[in-house]
Amino acid sequence: MTLYRKLLVAALCISFSTVSNAQLEVAHLSMRTFKATGFGGFFNVSVPVSDANYATAEAGIGIFTHDEHNVVVLPLVGGYRFTLDRSGTGFYLEPHAGFAFGGSDIQRYGPNDLAVYNNGKPVYQKVSGPVAGLGFGYLFEPSGPVQFNLGIRYQHIFAESGENMFSIRISHAFTFGRRE
Repeated sequence: MTLYRKLLVAALCISFSTVSNAQLEVAHLSMRTFKATGFGGFFNVSVPVSDANYATAEAGIGIFTHDEHNVVVLPLVGGYRFTLDRSGTGFYLEPHAGFAFGGSDIQRYGPNDLAVYNNGKPVYQKVSGPVAGLGFGYLFEPSGPVQFNLGIRYQHIFAESGENMFSIRISHAFTFGRRE
């Protein structure tokens, strides 16, 4: 992918995030035959379940390009954010699980490193499957319904090539419901 296309994809992600009030992340995807750093956007919603903890739901997209190959991952996850000092702000841990949809244009190889074809057409590696991971970060004091958040996140997609994704995030969560 040319530099122009990469800049266009980054600009579209930023535009989408600005319009939809979503958040941004820089992520690194590692597969058996593919490694790349890319950009993503996600929409995170949290609902307080106690003074210090939240149930969370998130939908996102990650776009990765390297050496003319592309991978797109769309994780849908639910989680539980546990603040370590039990105040609802500060440092937190957030385990999460769900399902990731995605696709790639990376050729699948079978035994003996032979390319796999179906009716003469190449078969591409699958990147869809169950996903699980853990986030760690810092929640700032809420400003109305928005709570800003800095974090890192690890996700593993249980697919044929075992994708690992590590992300650095600058985000805000829309919190519905009020703690007393």
